[in-house]
Amino acid sequence: MAELSRILARPKERLTTHSLRVLARVEQLATLRPLPEYPRLWQRLAYAALLHDGGKLAPGFQRGLRSRRERWGLRHEVLSLAFVQWFDFGGDLPWVIAAIATHHRDAAFILERYRPRSNPTDDRAVQLLDGLDPAAAHAWYDWLVGAFAELQEPPRIRPFALPTPDVIHKALSYFETWLTPLHEQGAAHPDYVQAIMLRGGMILADHAASAQTRDFTPLNLDARRIWERIGPAPFAHQPRCAALAGRPALLVAPTGSGKTEAALLWAAQAPAARLLYLLPYRASMDAMQRRLENVAPAEDVGLQHGRALQSLYRRLLDEHHAPPDAARDATERLNVARLHAYPIRVTSPYQLLRAAYQFKGFEATLADMHAALLIVDEIHAYDPARLAMIVETLGFLRRHITIRPLIMTATLPPLVQAALCEALPELHMLRASARTFADFRRHVVRLRPGDLADDLDAIVAARRTGQAVLVTVNTVRRARAIGGALNALGIETHVLHSRFSARDRWDHERELLRLFGVGAHPTEASQPRPIVVATQVIEVSLDLSFDTLFSDPAPLEALVQRFGRVNRKPNPAALAPVHVYDQPTGRADRRPVYDPALVEAGLDVLRGWDGQPVDEARVSAGLAQVYRGAIAEGWRARYTAKQTEFRRAVLDDLRPFQSADEGLFRAFSAHFDGVEVLPLDLEDEYRATLNNDPIGASTLLVPLAWWQYVMLQDQGRAWQGEGDDLFFVDAPYDALTGLQLENDEAE
Repeated sequence: MAELSRILARPKERLTTHSLRVLARVEQLATLRPLPEYPRLWQRLAYAALLHDGGKLAPGFQRGLRSRRERWGLRHEVLSLAFVQWFDFGGDLPWVIAAIATHHRDAAFILERYRPRSNPTDDRAVQLLDGLDPAAAHAWYDWLVGAFAELQEPPRIRPFALPTPDVIHKALSYFETWLTPLHEQGAAHPDYVQAIMLRGGMILADHAASAQTRDFTPLNLDARRIWERIGPAPFAHQPRCAALAGRPALLVAPTGSGKTEAALLWAAQAPAARLLYLLPYRASMDAMQRRLENVAPAEDVGLQHGRALQSLYRRLLDEHHAPPDAARDATERLNVARLHAYPIRVTSPYQLLRAAYQFKGFEATLADMHAALLIVDEIHAYDPARLAMIVETLGFLRRHITIRPLIMTATLPPLVQAALCEALPELHMLRASARTFADFRRHVVRLRPGDLADDLDAIVAARRTGQAVLVTVNTVRRARAIGGALNALGIETHVLHSRFSARDRWDHERELLRLFGVGAHPTEASQPRPIVVATQVIEVSLDLSFDTLFSDPAPLEALVQRFGRVNRKPNPAALAPVHVYDQPTGRADRRPVYDPALVEAGLDVLRGWDGQPVDEARVSAGLAQVYRGAIAEGWRARYTAKQTEFRRAVLDDLRPFQSADEGLFRAFSAHFDGVEVLPLDLEDEYRATLNNDPIGASTLLVPLAWWQYVMLQDQGRAWQGEGDDLFFVDAPYDALTGLQLENDEAE
């Protein structure tokens, strides 16, 4: 075997060592998911694991591994197919070929580039075999014979023969013949799901083995610790949720009544390989990761969202890690999450949608979710179009990947409930008791005429009485203007909106938690606290509690989220006033944040509640009042249109071994991707920080919606830098008020 000792699969790792590592990962996956419905799946992947990198025997690959100046330019996985001829795999053969051929690139890429050519000098299969050492090939054969003999079901061994181009062509032709009906029939093909699991399992095992990251381990939730957190007097919906033990469910219960604990009990009673906790907002996800670490081993809980690297880095700095150590550990933790190694992941529904949109490696995401538990929190937070895509994806995953979802919310419009039940007809409905809703009354509504900006005296007066005051407005421009007006009156304010750098946003949030966090005891308690002026970012984010609210008008569900920042520890005997103004509704705006018809319908409901206590059971009735007639028809039209478009353009076209084309990527970006920009005011600091602390430098970037960037670009005030991926904006920025645009029309 001396010929193999110098053959590497990766820098400093022998081919034989790596192949056994991949096999070990396949065996771990098989233990986590026995999948009796696919009895040959893991055996097929075991065969592929031992064979998949044999093509790295090629001298050209070995030279390229040792020197980037000698890139080989050919695909080692195709050469690996030449060695399949040494074994008789019977009916498993097309599956083994498929797993090997596509463990890096899509089927179309491989088949197109390695078809037989009339001119042998142009035939890449001929080029693959150029210079292959017969002694090394025979040593590889001998090693494989020994490795296969250790398997529970070894294949029958054939005599050694040197590979030829025809062997590779035959394997690819066999693969294409097998693949064609699968791609033509899609989800109707009987092997559709197993094919997804095959490629997904191969990617999971290979990537985890290459990264030498933690083992794939099962979900380990401690039900006893969850019950201890609940205490001796659980709410009725909590044991009812636990009794469902992982069956699909929809839970409606008031904020603060232990929905999260109920969901975790639901998950703890159900054997599963993975738990995904889905939330819509970055701050909510960051906080949930910490919360889950109290009921599961901290090393089992991963975080995955668009700014997860920055969040993990900041947390490690807060825990007194040195910046280089924090950067290294944050990067490692994010990579482990991306490799699907954590049994529990806190993430967003957009990660599911990336799989639905068939981003590269999407089969690994789908395979990892097979029979997984999904807790989908705050389902009310999405507009009809995004909700349609999320719900359709959940339905697809339930039908094909057998996910087990628990969907939670405090308020549920009937239209949303109907959409959920249509996509997920097996949902068990759980609703907190009327008594529980009544016990969690926290607010009394005060509807005020006019514009909040013209009534600052009332806001200042509330602060003078010692109350913690929250002001919530609909645009960044209004937040900045009202914050400035209060400052001009000598009132200390904190302004919070979406257009801060991550670093400054974190600093603001830390200070807000110190002053207004639930259970906070600020050291300057004798002094009036600042007034907080915020946009919609305050609605579902930090665990803050104010004594009163003054708010712009907004749709009813958005207002309820704003109310949720007030009187977080309910005291029905001392309800907190929440003031809502009836102007401006947005009708005069060129690009209103909210549909004016929805805003006015919500105000109609509030007129009936003026001066009265409100609970979330009443909110559900109010939402039913809002979503009727023309508004309901418009909502259904938007939802149905996106549902139909998404199903036809995305889900119906999902095929294993085939990632999305550029058009589908652009469609995803148009829906979900914004852009992070560097204000010129921060460029010098960014450049000075970049070399020693690149993650720290990235926290100076400011998020913008894509349309906002295009607007600035059209004005000549935004551009992409040369030689890097930076997007610059020429707009004033400071740590207290954020990025200032001339046309602030979004949060």
